[in-house]
Amino acid sequence: MRLFPRDEEFFDLFDQSAAQIVQAASAFRALLDQPTHFRENARKLKELEHQTDKVTHQTLAKLYKSFVTPLDREDIHALITRLDDVIDYIDAAAQRFVMFPIDHVPEALRQMVDLLVMATGELQRAVAALRTLNKTEVMQEHLIELNRLENEGDAIFRGALARLFTEEKDAIRLLVWKEVYEITEEALDRCEGVGHVIEAVVLKHG
Repeated sequence: MRLFPRDEEFFDLFDQSAAQIVQAASAFRALLDQPTHFRENARKLKELEHQTDKVTHQTLAKLYKSFVTPLDREDIHALITRLDDVIDYIDAAAQRFVMFPIDHVPEALRQMVDLLVMATGELQRAVAALRTLNKTEVMQEHLIELNRLENEGDAIFRGALARLFTEEKDAIRLLVWKEVYEITEEALDRCEGVGHVIEAVVLKHG
């Protein structure tokens, strides 16, 4: 029997943040499909990023006020801030399409963003499974898939950079695409980073 009631609101906030990240990745993928609407779609993604910021601040404010928490305080802090990092990088990549004169989307970037969409889905499912922590095999499947997707993204990223430095003759365009690739790859890395936090929680409570 618990001495204090289990506060489910933290898990609701985690789920809300993860859901917004999934929406952001899908919005980024939609942005790539509509070159003539980069600015409008980037604005929608920015709004999702603002909403996730609010969830992060709400979670941290609750953390500071709560006497008893369902997970260790450092784990709650790490999880919500790592989730926030993911959408920050997705938004940063999308905003490059507004900042720079981009008029086409390389296939390698489409492939990376497809992986990002899949990774955020795995992330969302892993976050949802934290609520019970009694299906560690299922949780592990999501974490393994996150790692696989990140590795696949790394391979596409390295190939894209190699082609970019070989084929692109315009120095400005080279720098622009290098930055877009790097930020998108970092978004994938941050998804795996959330997985590492979840794995640490599972090990701690297993």
